[in-house]
Amino acid sequence: MILFLDEDRAYLNWVTHHRGGFVLDCSRHPAKAHLVLHRARCAEVKQAANKRTHWTTGKHMKGCAIDAAELVQWAEQQTGHAPACCAICGPDRDLPANDGAEHHLTHLEREILSYVLEIAAYHLDADDHAYTLTVGMVARCLGKTEGQLTAAFQRLIDGELLTVSRALRPGEFYPPRTGVLPTAQALRTLEYYSDFNDKQLAGELQKLQHA
Repeated sequence: MILFLDEDRAYLNWVTHHRGGFVLDCSRHPAKAHLVLHRARCAEVKQAANKRTHWTTGKHMKGCAIDAAELVQWAEQQTGHAPACCAICGPDRDLPANDGAEHHLTHLEREILSYVLEIAAYHLDADDHAYTLTVGMVARCLGKTEGQLTAAFQRLIDGELLTVSRALRPGEFYPPRTGVLPTAQALRTLEYYSDFNDKQLAGELQKLQHA
């Protein structure tokens, strides 16, 4: 278990790279009134309508762990109460088959797109942080090989949701160092960017390309 205090960037980095983990949202002086358990991928604890949300600053703190039981135990030790479970992400329930993603994408395609968007959003929020994402990095995160991801990557590219730094020849797998970027269409699926016009989205993507 890790506690994050005054470390928004480190916290957002953790939830980005531990998508199967859990987050305890609480105040700096934990109390039953503000004690909620979330999945690390829950929008309530990693996406905001603006960039000024206090994740771990002010009166806020986050506890993060791969095992939800660690957070529940800590909450009980600190407050004498178990945390409430987020009604949106349901950390006490099994994940639904489609996980709330686009119905026309396969599970693997959704996993790839979700990870790419999380990394992109994190780097766009941290304006001074260089963006680097490759096919190899996505493969490692998902526990797959580049060969296992190639067909899914190609379908996402054909669907204008991702772009890559090199074209694929017939029979090839994408090399590990192939760069990956979301498209404006993909970026617009994130709440913060949903109202951006084409020019604004192009500017955001340019930031990633030149980071």
